[in-house]
Amino acid sequence: ADQLMVEDLYNRVRDMIDDRSPYNTPCVLDIQRAVLQDRVEAPLNPVDEVWPNVFIGEKSVAVNKARLKRMGVTHILNAAHGTGVYTGESFYAGMGLRYMGIEVDDFPDSDMAPHFRPTAEFLDDALLTHRGKVLVVSMMGVSRSAVLVASYLMIFQHMSIMEALTSMRKKRAIHPNEGFLKQLRNLNENLMEERDDD
Repeated sequence: ADQLMVEDLYNRVRDMIDDRSPYNTPCVLDIQRAVLQDRVEAPLNPVDEVWPNVFIGEKSVAVNKARLKRMGVTHILNAAHGTGVYTGESFYAGMGLRYMGIEVDDFPDSDMAPHFRPTAEFLDDALLTHRGKVLVVSMMGVSRSAVLVASYLMIFQHMSIMEALTSMRKKRAIHPNEGFLKQLRNLNENLMEERDDD
């Protein structure tokens, strides 16, 4: 009975949200629900491989140079550059790593969207041109870093938002904030429109 009440409440809230999409992109509430659904089963490790040669990690992994060497990391994408993970090119000097850092706070009103394509291109170049291993890092490795990897999967691997997030969720307990999910949802709409025009 309690489950039916929760389900009814969920459906009423969802119906009140005007989140219609010409491409049947799920509303943010449905996306959040899908990401959290099996979260208990997903591992919560300092670092996890969420796509071949793409790792999402927390701050402790990014600052552990010996671990990075053991992992064979060739590229670092810091989604919390200057906002929690204080590394940079100089920190990794002499290691032969390529570095990209973006400064975005993990708040729902932070604008992550301008970084989707440049970071996706960085990941694609690392994987295809350099046949590298990429560590995508943020403070806890659950929100900012997860959103950037999802945008890469959507742009270059042609996944939908749900495919990208659920495939990552199977490998890592991710939890992007609501604002970032809205921005990913907009990216999904834009990509679907672009692909329709082709």
